Amino acid sequence: MTEPTDDADVVQRLRRADLLLLLPFAWQLGLAPWANGVSWSPLGLPFGMVWQMAGILFATVVLGFRFALDTSGPAK
Repeated sequence: MTEPTDDADVVQRLRRADLLLLLPFAWQLGLAPWANGVSWSPLGLPFGMVWQMAGILFATVVLGFRFALDTSGPAK
């Protein structure tokens, strides 16, 4: 049986790790005004489209990192 303090530590660690899930939202919402003002068009694509595609990759990395933190919890 686990000690109650062990469970509280795990819950606290997970809550801090859950804050990582806000990063993709900050990418899309917080930086969108900046991205809309960029006139550079890499590979002939509008920068907004490239920004959205990069955001998908960024969100995938963040979710993968969050999953790794979740699965690397203490052994039971």
